[in-house]
Amino acid sequence: MGDVILSPVSTEKTALLAEKENKLTLIVDRKATKEDIKREVESRFSVKVEGINILITKKGKKAIVKLAKEYSAEEIAERIGVF
Repeated sequence: MGDVILSPVSTEKTALLAEKENKLTLIVDRKATKEDIKREVESRFSVKVEGINILITKKGKKAIVKLAKEYSAEEIAERIGVF
């Protein structure tokens, strides 16, 4: 999915986050900054990002991206094959 975004995360919890809180969960490059992630998400999916939380896990770096109200995380998730 590009240099910054490695893959979407597809779990029951991420589906609930997309539905209830308008958030996408993505595995990103370990060297990517919040600004890099924001730029990539906004350009790739044509959305506006409100905020990003980062988690470092054993599997890599995970970004939880909150989208602006006028955009649907569920719709983006469906488009990229999360559910």
